[in-house]
Amino acid sequence: RQPPAPTLSIPFYLYCKMDFSSEPGPKMGCVVRGRAPATSLSYHESGSHLFVASEKDSVLRIVDCLNGGAPTDRPPMIKLQREGIRTVRATHHGHCVLFSPGMSDGVPKKNSVYYLSVHDNKILREFEGHSGFINEISMSPVDDTFLSSGIDGTVRLWDCGKSNSFGELKLPENVEGAPLAVYDGTGLVFGVSAAIAGGEGYHIHLYDARNYTVGPFSEMKVTRQDIESKLRLSGSTPERAYALSKSEWTSMQFNQSGKQILIGANGGMALSVDGYEGTVLHSFLTETGSGGASLSLPMATCFTPDDRSIICGNDDGTVSCYQADSGLLARKLRGNVDRVGAVAVSPKYKQMATACASTVVW
Repeated sequence: RQPPAPTLSIPFYLYCKMDFSSEPGPKMGCVVRGRAPATSLSYHESGSHLFVASEKDSVLRIVDCLNGGAPTDRPPMIKLQREGIRTVRATHHGHCVLFSPGMSDGVPKKNSVYYLSVHDNKILREFEGHSGFINEISMSPVDDTFLSSGIDGTVRLWDCGKSNSFGELKLPENVEGAPLAVYDGTGLVFGVSAAIAGGEGYHIHLYDARNYTVGPFSEMKVTRQDIESKLRLSGSTPERAYALSKSEWTSMQFNQSGKQILIGANGGMALSVDGYEGTVLHSFLTETGSGGASLSLPMATCFTPDDRSIICGNDDGTVSCYQADSGLLARKLRGNVDRVGAVAVSPKYKQMATACASTVVW
């Protein structure tokens, strides 16, 4: 992979470092109460607002990140009872978001992506094409295109201004399960992951976003044996390491440099993977509460924009902040009262959000 060409502007993450190791550490800025666990968080690129999706009560909340609490220029809460909501992604427009529907009795309400104006609670566009539940939406950091991936085994490319997809990728026959598709920090590359048949690991394929039809320019394999070995080195028992090595991946994110890829998985596990070779660098496991180990729920995790840290939500309501290079724990934050099911870091300010039913802005 070739690094993107330099630009005249200086990206935020090059001059603003988030240091979790020095005192006094992050402090709680505000708490936004909710009635159901948050399933997705997304900051607007300006850092001024945070969008919080809650699947159980079909609610989208908007948080004013500069003043704390409810915004004054838009509704603080939108009820999406008909469509439901599970995943939300901020767009380049400050008053518009993309979201995918929630589930009703284990079945998605619709296999679409919606473009919503939060200013007047109006759905501006519906993107139809998937024949199964949509498990990921990824907004391009440079333009109005976005990716969606679903359990129908396809990845679709869209433009926010048009209802029909302009591209589709189908998985090869030697993979199984649902793919995950996300853009990297430059918007020039996107990655697609999918499980290797037989539960022997995962493929990660990298595509040139401007020339994806020729196929991937890089193909990596993250083997089950490599995952299991890293878990055992981190102190997991052989039985647990084997079970977790077969966990389904539920999220994927590139760091800004593209040198690492962060994976969230069921069973309360996350992995950092080398962005060029596909080798497992570090594994992270949830801190469990009184209920014991997380048997199926995925770990919420993300990079900080400066590439120095990895944030992981825990089952016991704490948040672990790890050094991305070493994988060592730098700090543990306590502020949420229940399982942290969603985390996000501001792209503009030294701020982050962690959410159970209530959302804590640090």
